[in-house]
Amino acid sequence: MIILDNSVISAFCEIGRFELLHRIFQKLDLQAIVPTSVLKEMIFDESLAAVTTGNTDEKKWLKVVPVDSYSAYLKTLHLGEAGVISLAKQINAIVALDDLDARKVARKENIKLTGTLGIIKIGYELCPVKDKQELQTIINELQSVCFSMSDDLENEILNTKKIGSSFKTK
Repeated sequence: MIILDNSVISAFCEIGRFELLHRIFQKLDLQAIVPTSVLKEMIFDESLAAVTTGNTDEKKWLKVVPVDSYSAYLKTLHLGEAGVISLAKQINAIVALDDLDARKVARKENIKLTGTLGIIKIGYELCPVKDKQELQTIINELQSVCFSMSDDLENEILNTKKIGSSFKTK
C-alpha cells in the first residue's frame, strides 16, 4: 500500500497525467490510499474529481480512507500531510509526498517514502513511461507548473535505466 498526499495527486493532475499513477501502481500491484484529510486540502478541481469520480471498477487501485488520529502532527504539518503520516504509522504503509517538512517527519518516524519524482522514475523503470523523451517531457511539464527540483535530481531521474524497479513494496 502507498498513501498519497495532495502534492503528488495535484502534480499528476496539473500536467494531465493522473492516469499514469494508475498504470504505475497497477504495474506494481500496489493499492493507493488517499486519506480524507487530503481531500479536504485539495484546491484543484481536477485533483478532487480524479480521486472521487469515475467507475468503481476503474478505481479499485485507489481508495479513500478516513483518518481520525492525526492531531499530534498538526503542530508542524498541514492537514493532508498529517493524515498521510498518521495513517502510514497505523497501517505500516509507504507514503508519497513532496513537502520537505513532511518528508523530515516521515523519516523521523521511520516511514518509507517517495514523492512525485520517485513515482515517475519508477514509471520509467517499469515502462508505463515509455522512453527518455517522454520522461523529459514529463519533467518539463512539471517544471512548467512550478514544480521545483535541483539539476542533480533532474539528472538522476533522466539517467534512470529500464532494468526493473528500485521501489520495494514488500
